[in-house]
This record gives sequence, C-alpha cells and structure tokens, in this order.
Amino acid sequence: ASTEYCCPIRPAPLPAKESSAALDVAKQLNQAFIEVADKVSPAVVVIRVAHKPNYEAMDEENPLWEWLPPQFRRQFEERRDRQRRERPSSEEPIYDGQGSGVVIREDGYILTNRHVVEGADKIKVRFKDGKEYEAEVRGVDAKSDIAVLKIDAKGLTAAKLADSDRVRVGEFAIAIGAPFELDYSVTFGHVSAKGRTDLLPG
Repeated sequence: ASTEYCCPIRPAPLPAKESSAALDVAKQLNQAFIEVADKVSPAVVVIRVAHKPNYEAMDEENPLWEWLPPQFRRQFEERRDRQRRERPSSEEPIYDGQGSGVVIREDGYILTNRHVVEGADKIKVRFKDGKEYEAEVRGVDAKSDIAVLKIDAKGLTAAKLADSDRVRVGEFAIAIGAPFELDYSVTFGHVSAKGRTDLLPG
C-alpha cells in the first residue's frame, strides 16, 4: 500500500498596488497636522486657577437664607462658625479651575479666555515640558472674552499670529488645548464662518 501526502497550495502574493494620488495627498496632509502640532505645542500652556474657599456661601446675606427651616439655619451657622475657628492663618487657595492659553511674546505674555481667569486668586501656568510659573492678569476684554497674562520668563517659544482678515471660510483649523483636564489634546476642523461680532447682546 502506498501513502499519499497532500501539501497545501499557497497562492502567490498579489503585487502591491501603487498608492493613488489621492492617498498621497492624504498622507501629506496627515504629516502636515503632525508638524503643526509639534511646532505649536511648546507655545501652548495649561492654566490652573485657584479661588480661596468661600466660607460665607450660606449666611444671612444669601437670598435663600430666609427660606430655610430653623433647624437647617442652625446647622449652617454651626458649620460656618466651626470653619471660621479652624481656618488656618495662611490658608492655601484651592486650584479648582483649568483652561489653556498660548504664548504670544517670548518675554512671557500669554493669551487666554477671560472666563478662564475670572475671579482668580492665584494663577499658575504649566508648559508641556513640565515647567510651571505663577501668572498675573495684565488685561481683560469682556466682550471678546480675552485675557492677557504675564509670567516671569524669557526666551519662550511664541506662536506666530497671522492676519485674521486673510482667513477664509472652509480652511483647516487646528486646536491644541486642555479640555476637561486632558492636557495637550489636538483636534482639527474648519473655519465655519467669519464676521460674527454680534454674538453677545450689547
């Protein structure tokens, strides 16, 4: 008797298709986004904002005070008095807010949103390399929701500000920031419109 052996037949690999022109453009665009993120990220900062604890949040000046039942008023008064007694002499502010900004001058001027630093007791600015500085507000504009901060630093990488009049609707826009405390997130979209200066009443 003879024994027959069966060997699997492997088809020859198909020749690799040459990439199309469209795919090449997509790869170039992808590389462009990477290069922009690498170049601009050193100028982007994470801003942490501190506010002092508010021990007077519920007292006689609060409009809800008169609506509280007497037993709740007593509880609030006791807790408020206890907090005042236990308050340390040099209380540390609580860093309870965060946003992002961008360096606009190498000598420490940073552009951010006004609502990020509004009411801040202390402000700290952190760079991608981990360096951190205390900052102070140098100017705000409520209507445009813009604020300018200053830190004591020199030789910083500053983002180049272009001519906004030359921006065209439909152009790519890349955002680098810290949404929901996710530091240095990068995303992109398009310029959706221009000239919308009447978004805020008045």
